[in-house]
Parts: sequence; structure tokens; C-alpha cells
Amino acid sequence: MEPTHAISRTCNGSVFPLPGVYMLDSAHTFVEFRTQHLMVGHVRGRFDEVTGSATVAEDPTQSTLDVTVATKSVSTHNATRDADLRSPRFFDVEQFSTMTYRGTSAVPEFDGRWTIDGMLTIGAHTLAVPLSAFVTGIVEDPMGNIRVGIHATAQASRKAFGLLTDLERESGGVLLGKDISILIDAEALLQR
Repeated sequence: MEPTHAISRTCNGSVFPLPGVYMLDSAHTFVEFRTQHLMVGHVRGRFDEVTGSATVAEDPTQSTLDVTVATKSVSTHNATRDADLRSPRFFDVEQFSTMTYRGTSAVPEFDGRWTIDGMLTIGAHTLAVPLSAFVTGIVEDPMGNIRVGIHATAQASRKAFGLLTDLERESGGVLLGKDISILIDAEALLQR
């Protein structure tokens, strides 16, 4: 759907919403991940509890993003694997109940995408992880809310976040997918 110009702007060909604070619509926000399994297949999963907001600045490059994900909400469609992911071997949900992403700036690219620079915190580790994002649409919904759709992707090192330590010890470091692909589809509502 083409964005309505009265509720959106462009910067270097990239579309972005009007200034303001946009709260994530948790019912229409999906955070998924994928990583290699034994170097032949892939394991996919998602997090079912996501909250957050984006503050779109007058200068869109100064916009910020704050997202919180409940680590206990991880789901890979396998109860045994999910329990393992919640354990101290991985997310350690008893000690670290959330992971966070803090976006600190946005750079418009010439193909319509935005590069969002920010810090991802998983457990005791906080590292820079850029998001590659684009606005999928901006509309006024039937209730009169300004609603923004966003699609974003990222790559993160499982090792850097301490999510491979036990697996490397158990397998000798072979046959392990070192990176994780992150896929986000989100909707957010302008707060008035």
C-alpha cells in the first residue's frame, strides 16, 4: 500500500512516519530467528512477548528505538528444546528475564532501507547489532490511529552473546551454526 503523504515523509528516498512516539502493537509484532542445525538444516523460533516504542524525531536520523523481549516466551515448536533455551545454558530466563534492543540512530540508505544502529543486550552481553529496516506502510486505521508497518533483519553472533559455550564444549566446536538471523515484522501506533 502506498503511504499517504499527509502521514509520512521521505528522506533520501526512504519513507518514514511523522515525528512522535509510536508504541509497538504487540498483537501485530513478530520477532523470529533462524540458525543452522548440524550444518545441514535450520532451526527456527520466535518470541511471543514483545513490547516497545520508537521515537521518530524531526530529524529522522536522530530517531530512537526501545524494544524489550521476554526471554521465557521463546518458542521453537519443541518443548524439550524450548526448556533448554530457557535454561542457564542459553537465555537463563530466571536471571535474565528480558533481552533488549536500544536503537540510537537511523541512516537512510538509497534503496529505501534504513540502517538502525543500536545495542542488543542478551544476558550479560551488550553488543552493537545494526538493523536493516524499511517501512512497509503507513496508514490511518479504521479507528483513526496512525499505524506504521516495519520489516527489519539483522545478523548476530551466537558466540559473542555467549550462546554457544556449552554446545562448543559438547561438540568440540564442529557442526555449529555460529550466527543467528533475526527477522522482525512490526506494527506501531502513533501516541497522541
